[in-house]
Amino acid sequence: MDSLTASRITISIVIFLYSCYHAWLGVASLYAYSSASLAVTMIGLYLIISLASIVFYKGFRIPIWLAILNLVFTAVTPLVFSQIIIVNEPASYATWYVVGLGTLMGITSFRGHVVIGWLGFALIAGQVVAWGGIGVLLNAGILGALLMVFAGHAAGYAIRTADAQASEAMKSQWNSSVVAIGRTAARNARQERIQQTLQKAEPLLTAIVENDGQLSAEHKTQAQILEAGLRDLIRGRGLIDDRVSEAANRARQRGVKVELLDEGGLEDVEQTERLEILRRVTEAIDSVSHGKITIRSPKGESWKVTIAAMSPERSEPSVWERI
Repeated sequence: MDSLTASRITISIVIFLYSCYHAWLGVASLYAYSSASLAVTMIGLYLIISLASIVFYKGFRIPIWLAILNLVFTAVTPLVFSQIIIVNEPASYATWYVVGLGTLMGITSFRGHVVIGWLGFALIAGQVVAWGGIGVLLNAGILGALLMVFAGHAAGYAIRTADAQASEAMKSQWNSSVVAIGRTAARNARQERIQQTLQKAEPLLTAIVENDGQLSAEHKTQAQILEAGLRDLIRGRGLIDDRVSEAANRARQRGVKVELLDEGGLEDVEQTERLEILRRVTEAIDSVSHGKITIRSPKGESWKVTIAAMSPERSEPSVWERI
């Protein structure tokens, strides 16, 4: 159970106990009503609706139909009690329902329906004035009802805000973990490619030693490609995967000069986005038939990668793209 859930449960228990307190005040004031059975029925309905609004549904927000039911009950209850209160009875708690219904509207606000909560309070205040005039507002408990709706509004807002912040923090932590995993995977893959490249270089190095450095044209081409591949792994880092490496080798065999420069622009990129960027880099390299292509990943820019291809025949880049 997380702290936010615990906070909600604690607040819900306190509010329901407060609702029970007002119901008890109503029961204690039965002698102030001309129909005790009707009063008991309304008190029972009040407890059932309050409990349902607190306990039902795991999320913070109750369904709109339940919020409307609370509003209707809040509108009807003062009408019922105004008909059965013995007017000349000086019972202090005969109007328990004013703060009680304010508590119900506070619960409704707490569970995500703030507008309905405040509308209910307005109905309570309006009916109290209609029943006893302006002078009975404070004696009837309207100030307590106001405080309960405000408390429900404020508590619900605080918990929803904290929940949103916690969710955002968890999302940020998850994204950081994904990026870290992606970096680790990329680093391991790069190290593996370095080992593979060195293994490929071993026969060529052996041939160089055996021939006292005298290489054939084929061996020279192989040496240049191997040297370029090692340079890519060192300077290209996050720009390198199997597809980019193979595309760069194919381009060099066509006579294209390829430069891969990772300056940190892909450090905070998620793995799925990075793979899509490298796919587009691969397509750009494959599209160049001669000249030079430079792929850079600058840090601190709004884009992640720049691709520029130049050919001797043109003054403008044949390929220019920012990703």
